[in-house]
Amino acid sequence: MDVKIESMIFGWDERIPEVLVKFINSVTLTKDEQELRELVKVFARSEEFNRFFAFGYGSSHLWLKQRMASDPGKCMENRLLIVEF
Repeated sequence: MDVKIESMIFGWDERIPEVLVKFINSVTLTKDEQELRELVKVFARSEEFNRFFAFGYGSSHLWLKQRMASDPGKCMENRLLIVEF
């Protein structure tokens, strides 16, 4: 998997770096798209992950955005990272 960080990480909560590093480390160990999707399903069940991040898929990538501190229902404009598979 090719992980590219595309924008700044806003550390408005002290748990953000830990959750993000755990996610990135886990993603880099996946071998293909299917493993990546299964891994993301596990992270998606985490209330903490969903509090800080939103994700989605394109035809050949996974994107991750950071949620806004002021309104967790909204995301930052730019992607935080992209994982190409």
